[in-house]
Amino acid sequence: MLEKLKTLIKTAGSIEPFDATRFNDPLAESIEWVPQKRGGSNFHTHKMVAVDSQRLEFRPTLGAKLFSGLFITVGVGFPILFLTAGSDSPDMESVWGVLGILLFGALFAGVGGWIYYSMAKPRVFDKYTSMYWKGHKKPDYIYRPEDEKDATMFSNIYAIQIIREYVKSDKSSYYSYELNLVLDDGRRLNVIDHGKKNEILEDARELGEFLDVPVWVGFE
Repeated sequence: MLEKLKTLIKTAGSIEPFDATRFNDPLAESIEWVPQKRGGSNFHTHKMVAVDSQRLEFRPTLGAKLFSGLFITVGVGFPILFLTAGSDSPDMESVWGVLGILLFGALFAGVGGWIYYSMAKPRVFDKYTSMYWKGHKKPDYIYRPEDEKDATMFSNIYAIQIIREYVKSDKSSYYSYELNLVLDDGRRLNVIDHGKKNEILEDARELGEFLDVPVWVGFE
């Protein structure tokens, strides 16, 4: 109970007061204006790419690739360097010592791989199929609400929502910006979340024109 209370207090401090009546739309007033995905990053993780006139994709930036690549490099390089340079070390005479080093490297490489896998999933807006999806493969069907966790038909997209979240930790603080799809039933799908305000606003504007839906920005 205490932990939940701490979380609520922390969350409340990161949410900015906002009046959705400015959009003069009942759905805008009824949906949530809190982050769909907590946290976020303080750098530019995804960029919009026009594959052709009928297809837009959000793909990882070079910075995002380097960020995940750093973990993988440390995870692979450190054990190799340590095992090579420290071959005469007493620790190397212990099987457990070697296993510990390998485990450390595997942990870092695994984290880097997971970060890259998550970021590398393309966010696709495809007019050929009139569908949005997140992933390397287009869904075969979207019939039930649970199928729309990472996909939806264009006909369901009512608006684009941009939210700003203040993220604070012991070592740093920053704003993270979230781009969500607002569906006609009030549900929201998170598309991207990163720390570059101008880039996400411009991407939202272009995406709104592509989908012919309004863009609702939840901050001044």
